[in-house]
Amino acid sequence: MNPFVAELNGKIVGFADLQQDGYIDHFFCHAGYQGIGVGRLLMERLFAKGRSEGIKRYYSQVSKTVRPFYEHFGFCVVKKQKVDINGQLLTNFVMEKIN
Repeated sequence: MNPFVAELNGKIVGFADLQQDGYIDHFFCHAGYQGIGVGRLLMERLFAKGRSEGIKRYYSQVSKTVRPFYEHFGFCVVKKQKVDINGQLLTNFVMEKIN
């Protein structure tokens, strides 16, 4: 993993990682820094890396909360799924964007 890290005034406020197959494995923006463009800049950086590596399909597994953010960048839901996290079933979505 070789994530992109967003820093503001010396503090890490977000990070994101793109795998060679287009999978966005980690994408995080600190709650106190959401809505100011940190996530947008990270997503744009992932797309730039993907373009330079010839990636045509981006995909990820995202929560209900993050789904609108991904939709804003052109991702569509491929499937809704339930995942077991320590005995608790949570809903998330497999989303993809094809260029």
